[in-house]
Amino acid sequence: MSRNLRFFISGKAYKAIFIPSISNYGSFMGKDQIGALIIESDAAAREYLENLLLSYSMVSVIETASDTDVALLKVIDLNPDIVFLEYPVKGKTGKKIIKFIQTKLSNTVIVFVSKSKRYAADAIRQEVYNYLLKPVLKTELGKILEKVQPNKQVNILNLIDKIIEKKQDDPRLKFTTAKGYTLINPNEILFCKAEGPYTELHFVNKSKELTNMFLSKIEQILNPFNFVRISRSTVVNKNYIRKVFPKTDTLILSVDGLEYEIKGSRLPMKTLAKTDFE
Repeated sequence: MSRNLRFFISGKAYKAIFIPSISNYGSFMGKDQIGALIIESDAAAREYLENLLLSYSMVSVIETASDTDVALLKVIDLNPDIVFLEYPVKGKTGKKIIKFIQTKLSNTVIVFVSKSKRYAADAIRQEVYNYLLKPVLKTELGKILEKVQPNKQVNILNLIDKIIEKKQDDPRLKFTTAKGYTLINPNEILFCKAEGPYTELHFVNKSKELTNMFLSKIEQILNPFNFVRISRSTVVNKNYIRKVFPKTDTLILSVDGLEYEIKGSRLPMKTLAKTDFE
């Protein structure tokens, strides 16, 4: 699932779309490589830090910005592994960019780069625990990069695990319609009803979708997801069955306090009557 975010710079609204897939895990995907963003108003200081970073083979991509207003768009686009932020910050969005990274890009490391130690307390108050003094020493820079690299490897592995878990928890099935196709989570389907050569899908949110697929094909797709055919014209989601009445060949589907009475055929209803439902 993608996440849409809206933010404002100088009164203008911008929209960002985050897609949680492996290929979009930032522009710096290599698990052994680091992508960096330098936010520095002084051109000489910016070039100096960039040259230092270039001396490390683990740093694959470096982007720069002169202030936080420009940098915010780059942060969203690049999803860097580490951000070197001049402090005190230059630009109207200084506090916003720190908060944005900490809440939306929690795996990104923020490093304050300052001329003085007196802002160290500010860094701690803002939960930024990496601090470099200008001119930046290569040994101090190296210590921070060495912490970022293994963390990135762990973060990528965690991301892969989450993607796998998400796909397992949220399977989406493809159903063709007159206009093309639709992707649907089977847990959202309450029951399916044949309408001649078509099948009408009834959802737990009370909506419907008409597909140009035979019910037999729908049944084949849904069988692995705890669906059962109760008549020639109806397939139901067993997860929502609450009552079965074999004498009248009917059952009750229940969701969000609403009940639906569905008519079935004798043999499948007798079989269902012997089934235990949680």
